[in-house]
Amino acid sequence: ATNFPVPLALASTWDEQLFSELYGATALEMRSRGAYQALGPVLDMVRDPRWGRTDETWGEDPYLIPRLGQAAVNAMQGTPDALGYLDDRHVGVTLKHFGVHGAPEGGHNTAPGFIDEQEARSSFLLPFREVIKASDPFYVMITYNEIWGKPAHANRHLLQDILRDEYGFRGTVVSDYG
Repeated sequence: ATNFPVPLALASTWDEQLFSELYGATALEMRSRGAYQALGPVLDMVRDPRWGRTDETWGEDPYLIPRLGQAAVNAMQGTPDALGYLDDRHVGVTLKHFGVHGAPEGGHNTAPGFIDEQEARSSFLLPFREVIKASDPFYVMITYNEIWGKPAHANRHLLQDILRDEYGFRGTVVSDYG
């Protein structure tokens, strides 16, 4: 498979067309090997540079991340109104990691994210809302840390009220496979 630069470096280009080309090529390579589901793109907004997954993100900008996310999702999955939706050139995407994943306490990967709901909605959850509404992804991977005092996997407010009811997500919610 082609090895592209890390997402943080790619995001510094602010080039949505480049993202379309890169993620389209990635989907094509995946389909050529028989894959149907991509475990990405990562829409996490990073706020703590000590976090070990910072290089997997597109940075800290709530304007940039959803724009790049839409370009990546539409290139990998196709658009919901496309006739070739999930044909031999596209894969179902998994938006990662829904919740407050990019600001764990102390930079520790599985530590709680002590971000209140207003801040979460205006920054960390914003890319997910925008990409879900614009691009209708097949999957969302939930963060595995705690948010608002509850494990994200058991947080009905996060998963049902926000993700399903407000954002209109119709696909499958998956764990981080471990």
